[in-house]
Amino acid sequence: MSRHFIRIAVSAALVFGLGLCGARANAQAIAPDTGHRPHGQRMSPDQQLERLSRTLNLTDDQKSQIRPILDDRHEKMRSLRTDESLSREDRMGRMRSIFEDSNNKIRAVLNEEQKQKFDQMQQRMRDRMQRHEGSDKKPDSQ
Repeated sequence: MSRHFIRIAVSAALVFGLGLCGARANAQAIAPDTGHRPHGQRMSPDQQLERLSRTLNLTDDQKSQIRPILDDRHEKMRSLRTDESLSREDRMGRMRSIFEDSNNKIRAVLNEEQKQKFDQMQQRMRDRMQRHEGSDKKPDSQ
């Protein structure tokens, strides 16, 4: 009986240890420098600026102008996500408004070539969001 108990305890400890190792390995596999992040995790203003800089080839002056826009958007979005007094629809509408406002401010800093690339980036994001929203909707059952 005690031999059986020890075998079960060792097996449980082994499974638990492997589970911890797997979770740690998974966390390490998503390194910040790879640009990949788990689904649903938001990019920080630093990550957003780095991505924009890399994609649009921003000058240092442009980076210094865009950084406060991203910081402001980040704070407004964070505040909005914690506001439980709003309905989901109202929250989504305000989020869209914040994004539109900040994107217009960012566009004002860009040259014509960068604006075209930025607009393409935004269109791809809208397309992804529409596909995602469409997959969340369930057909009406009658």
